[in-house]
Amino acid sequence: RATTTPEIAVRAGVAEATIYRHFTGKEALLNEAYREAHRWGASIVREHEHDRAAGVRERLRRVAQRLIEAAAKDAAMVRMLLHRTEPGLLDERSLAVARGFREALEQVIATGKQEGKVRPGSAELWASVWLALVTFVVDRVSVKEWAPDHPSVTPTLDAAWEAIAYRSPESPVARGS
Repeated sequence: RATTTPEIAVRAGVAEATIYRHFTGKEALLNEAYREAHRWGASIVREHEHDRAAGVRERLRRVAQRLIEAAAKDAAMVRMLLHRTEPGLLDERSLAVARGFREALEQVIATGKQEGKVRPGSAELWASVWLALVTFVVDRVSVKEWAPDHPSVTPTLDAAWEAIAYRSPESPVARGS
């Protein structure tokens, strides 16, 4: 809110008039950037939707890896995708596009549930749990605290999977052994 259109123009390397040629103001610019980030995120999730041979764990790992790699190159895009924007700034179109990203991820989780690989329960819940741990990694990479190949990346992604993976009641992990 505090950023002015002249500041945005300087940062983007364009004249302020260029912003107004394409957008009615900074709120319209924010909404378009937000929609672009979420369309991009949904496309990453959908890239492997027909690759059933990979399995849900591998598909989620590929999504996470793409997000982590992108965080190292375009942190703002990934942050816009993974972090909530202040309420009231987004229009209905932006909210609808954002739902598309979450629904694509939830569909992967739902497929995993059908295959007996993901815990019973809400696909929305398990997508949120998985995404929270992936976001933990992405945030560290985006601020250059970690590199994409940091030693903590793989254990965190493994933890994201383990948090949502189905364990039969007879398995040692389910019994606490």
